[in-house]
Amino acid sequence: MSVAPPPLPPQKNLRMATALNVFLPGAGLVYLGERRAGTVLAGLFLGCFVAVMGIFLVGYIRYLMLALDPQVLEGNKLEEAGAGFHQSWLIALALAGGVVYLVSTVLFARAKRRLASARPDSASGVTPT
Repeated sequence: MSVAPPPLPPQKNLRMATALNVFLPGAGLVYLGERRAGTVLAGLFLGCFVAVMGIFLVGYIRYLMLALDPQVLEGNKLEEAGAGFHQSWLIALALAGGVVYLVSTVLFARAKRRLASARPDSASGVTPT
């Protein structure tokens, strides 16, 4: 009786991992097996993105309502139009998303190096970029 060897782990394509990490920070980490860090980073990035889009869309709707008002020049309606976009929140959330993107890039580079050094190239299961 011979025992069949365990199946080989699926090969990791570094181009695919890089593309995933570029389009959604943390997704490449999940693909490479760093599930916890990847999920946290992807969640933070998506949270920032959804918040920015929500604040922008609410501000844009308010702007349109003020711009289409026939009495747009009365009172301080023009000042209200500029304040409707909450620029400080938009900038803060964009910066937070940029920090998440940067952290994801650094962790992805470390995970890629760790994966490449863990096994020799011939048996690494990693398809080079």
